[in-house]
Amino acid sequence: MKMKEETFQAAWQAIGSESLQQPLWLKNSLQHYEWGTTDVLPWLLGIANPEQQPQAEVWVGAHPKAPSEVIFPEGSVMLDKLIDSQPHAVLGAHSITRFGPKLPFLFKILSARKALSIQVHPDLAQAQAGFAHEEAVGIPITAPERNYQDANHKPELLYALTPFYGLIGFRPIDEIVRLLTLAGEQQLLQWAEHLQKGRESALVPFYRWLLLLSHKEVTHLLSAISPSLQFNPEPTFTEIQRLVHEYPADSGVLAPLVLNLVSLVPGEAIFIPARTPHAYLRGTGIEVMACSDNVLRAGLTPKHISPSELLNTVIFQSMQPEIIRPAVVGMEQRFSVPVDDFELSIVRLQQGDHFPAGMSADAELLYCLKGEVSLTNELGESWLLAPATSVLLPAASTGWQLSGYGKIARVRIRPSLMH
Repeated sequence: MKMKEETFQAAWQAIGSESLQQPLWLKNSLQHYEWGTTDVLPWLLGIANPEQQPQAEVWVGAHPKAPSEVIFPEGSVMLDKLIDSQPHAVLGAHSITRFGPKLPFLFKILSARKALSIQVHPDLAQAQAGFAHEEAVGIPITAPERNYQDANHKPELLYALTPFYGLIGFRPIDEIVRLLTLAGEQQLLQWAEHLQKGRESALVPFYRWLLLLSHKEVTHLLSAISPSLQFNPEPTFTEIQRLVHEYPADSGVLAPLVLNLVSLVPGEAIFIPARTPHAYLRGTGIEVMACSDNVLRAGLTPKHISPSELLNTVIFQSMQPEIIRPAVVGMEQRFSVPVDDFELSIVRLQQGDHFPAGMSADAELLYCLKGEVSLTNELGESWLLAPATSVLLPAASTGWQLSGYGKIARVRIRPSLMH
């Protein structure tokens, strides 16, 4: 049964601290956002969806918005409350010294049938200042106009499970100019001239103009460039038409003119730094991030948009998104990222293989994507990981072995920080 917060201590006394010598089995929450698919997550999770309800994200972690539930034979507790009560046993002293008494990372499986909002995540200093300000002025945490859900940054990695498409970072200026010229509308041609002369300094006013277009102005602009959209085979124009179908008259439908269009094949990944505008367009993947839910939106959404806060957060700099291909170390494919909060790796096991896990005295998350994998401790006790099952290996438990046949997603603090 699920234990309420006020009864946590009584529940924990019944469960006992010796349980932290074993894997923590997680029951994870499912988010039913409107942009989610109706079939992919039910298939991956092995659950029914007879009402064809959109199922968008599985959250695995300890973020207070949707913490995982830790299942014990004696009952259950929420992972965030367990960590609050037993931080050293769950996280380890090294993690607490670096990140405080909170699980540093959040793991999601995301499945999008249409575009998510164009969004930007703050860096750590901005998140701390923004959260403190909204707390001080008394904006409720659940208020739709709330920008900061917590005081953490949110760099993230997306690993594709299916073909995956997104918009990530500003295009090179010459590429933006080329697309505006192809579109051919008078205002866009004027902006192309400004960008040619001012380069990235002109990107700020151009993006502000694009962001603040009214529904009426967007409709007029789309009508003017309709021939180009329909008859020019440029992939960017095809994407704009798709977005117009999904979000009519939203200024975000013009974002492909200014943001890089990126596609991933299964097994590839991409890292998105803080302060980088991006939108996931469609596909299913694993998303790993610092444990945060701070989102500043810039279109393709009916939700709250704060243009001034977003414009103060964005880095107006062109970039070439780099697709990450893993470093292969034996059975493990490691996806290196330039932040310390997390590292994702994919472990592929064949019959007869053995792979060490939970060896670092820090918490480690394992999520089974495929097959049947045995998790065995130093005493020879074994637990079976089947598809869609997940465990957190607490810092208090070390010396695990994975064996069997399957595919495991593994998340931990970036190893370079470990001792």
